[in-house]
Amino acid sequence: MKSIKALALFVVWAALTLPLAGVETSFWQIGTFDEFLQGTLQNVSLSKEGELKLAPEAQTVFNPEEALALSLAADRQGNLYIGTGHLGKVYRVDPQQKGSLFFTAEESDIFALASGPDGALYVGSAPEGKIYRVTPDGKSSVFYDPEAKYIWALAFDTKGNLFVGTGDQGRILKIDPAGKSEVFFDSKQTHIMCVTFDPKGNLLAGSVPNGLVYRIDPAGKAFVLYQDTLPEIHELAVDSEGRIYAAALGGAGGKGSQQLFMPQPGTQQAAPVTTITVTAEAGEVSGAPGAAQQPPQMAAAPTPSLKRPAPQTSGLAVPQIPQGRGSLIQILPDHSAETLWSSNSESIFGLAVRNNQVLFSTDANGRIFDLTPSPDGQKLTLLTATQESLATRLMLRGPDLYVATSNIGKLFRVGSSVGHVGSFESPVKDTKIVSRWGTLSWRGKAPEGSAVEFYTRSGNSDRPDRTWSDWAGPFTNSNGSSITSPPARYLQWKTALRSASGAVPVLNEVTVSYVNQNLPPQIRSLDVSTGSERTGPTGTSSTSGPGTTGIVTVTSIPTVSYTAPSVSGSNTGPKPTTLNWKADDSNGDTLVFSLQVRGADEEEWHLVKDKLQQTSFTLDPNSLADGKYVARLIASDEASNPREAARSAELVSAPFWVDSTPPQVRASKEKVTATGVEVAFQAEDATSPLSKAETSLDGEDWQNVYSDDGIVDTRSETFTVRTRKLDPGEHVLTLRATDTAGNVGVGKAVLRIPAGSGPGR
Repeated sequence: MKSIKALALFVVWAALTLPLAGVETSFWQIGTFDEFLQGTLQNVSLSKEGELKLAPEAQTVFNPEEALALSLAADRQGNLYIGTGHLGKVYRVDPQQKGSLFFTAEESDIFALASGPDGALYVGSAPEGKIYRVTPDGKSSVFYDPEAKYIWALAFDTKGNLFVGTGDQGRILKIDPAGKSEVFFDSKQTHIMCVTFDPKGNLLAGSVPNGLVYRIDPAGKAFVLYQDTLPEIHELAVDSEGRIYAAALGGAGGKGSQQLFMPQPGTQQAAPVTTITVTAEAGEVSGAPGAAQQPPQMAAAPTPSLKRPAPQTSGLAVPQIPQGRGSLIQILPDHSAETLWSSNSESIFGLAVRNNQVLFSTDANGRIFDLTPSPDGQKLTLLTATQESLATRLMLRGPDLYVATSNIGKLFRVGSSVGHVGSFESPVKDTKIVSRWGTLSWRGKAPEGSAVEFYTRSGNSDRPDRTWSDWAGPFTNSNGSSITSPPARYLQWKTALRSASGAVPVLNEVTVSYVNQNLPPQIRSLDVSTGSERTGPTGTSSTSGPGTTGIVTVTSIPTVSYTAPSVSGSNTGPKPTTLNWKADDSNGDTLVFSLQVRGADEEEWHLVKDKLQQTSFTLDPNSLADGKYVARLIASDEASNPREAARSAELVSAPFWVDSTPPQVRASKEKVTATGVEVAFQAEDATSPLSKAETSLDGEDWQNVYSDDGIVDTRSETFTVRTRKLDPGEHVLTLRATDTAGNVGVGKAVLRIPAGSGPGR
């Protein structure tokens, strides 16, 4: 057993130490809660452990064809009521789930509904709203005018008193059955967003902008139970044991509820038909003239916050919702508080409590979450998604959960029994370059009578459109089915879960294998550095595949000017030719290089060095005959790929010169004058232009000398060197010429001055 474990460890170590192969298989895996959450869920639930299965059966009960469903209520006869915006309408859905218009207010939005103990429906409208009393037969009257801009919440106590949460003065009003009112509590906040009662008859309220949760006793004495870091307590719920649940939302840049849900000032209240445009880059909805905005006079007031738009379009005016945050807070009877859920990109709106089970809704595809206690703590499940912009309100009626949504405003019913069909669509996978697909495998359960089916599609645009392939499938083999979608850069898969006879399939993990297309290397540049600048910045390149380009440049060492060696001679001698290059590989493959040269009078390339891994090489100046050359660099990814799959690219340098022969220097004639000696020198180089000349008399220090035409810059130059008047005897005058390749040639003239002609005479 120990030897087997040792062998296994060796294999792992060996695999980790090997270079990355260009054809190495990559795996795309989705199997966690956060990974599944990036996709689109339709009638499927997702547990925090990453288990995907069929959701409770959900269906649309009623579609009033309104943009916003803002409030929900139910009466004792089993009727449901939906308050909408922006046309001030209230709809009734009877026990047979037949919906009809029940009441229309003069104001545009219905944020609050409550069924009274007298059997009437009480309706809170905004802006500059009123409280209406509407009898079961639809007859309406103004029950109370609170002279408040917003009526956010209504709740009856056991004595028939109506408590009203208002804005923008943040007061709670108490209205008795006769219509007599008083200010029950002045919070000094901007808005009271929600009110409800605890089991002891205390009123609970949530505020904006300080995110406060109040407990107010029947005498009106208030106590702050909790303050959140987010500005808005949007909803409150209480379970049978007195635990309070608070939905907090908002964040930097977040707008308030009235800014998002209220119509723009001056907007006509006729049925809107504007098409909504979803801007992908900003993640916001634009182009809706009827979209809710803050009235100018309210610009300075702190406001409730919401965030994101729907992932779809509609023909109704909808709010423009900026990004915000959300959290679910639990407050225990001993006043201790705990955050059960939070998000930096998702806001929470609806709350409902069944025993010790908490349900809450968000603005990300109208998701509904279920938080249930377990021995290991709270168990979180994404119960279902309505696919609307946000799930505004939740209400429990028996075993069923009713959900009001916005954009489009609808009423959903989520039952207690599991549905028969659900689907999940993965996010789009970007493999960076065109890839070939391998297999799709999955882990889960598919009991007899159930099925798990997969489909794939591919394309080369980052979003699926008409240019993508059709869905291929179904694939059902959990151990791996070959993906038949065409090679492409992007891939997406979806799964369908089907149940029959009570058998429920479960999906835990999906793995897709693929291999990137092996692209050729790319040589970005090839620089030739010589002792001269005899060549221009030109060159050619070619590859064994598309996508390779190169830039050829020629530079001079140390500068463009031709610098001769110093007098000391420390830098004398031919200067080497150095080639530097830059290359990379889209697959991340290890590259090896081959360097070849060819003379101007030659037809074939000759290998200089193979299997290079560095990105520079210096040519030995004595290895090539003098002349004009070009170099060819070949880059290959053969070190990371099988021979038959390896790709290569090549680039040819600009021409350059090799010169290792020094100039020839000779004295052509000499003449003695009254002031000294005049000697003519001829210096000539077969390959490179001369750059400098120096003279020395009898071993003295070297002195620069110009050519007869005033500049040393051609392969052949003449020099006239004049000395001072010399003493009788033999003297040696030397001329040293340097070419631009650094080669040095020396010539001399032996001068014999007869006696009697020296400077002393």
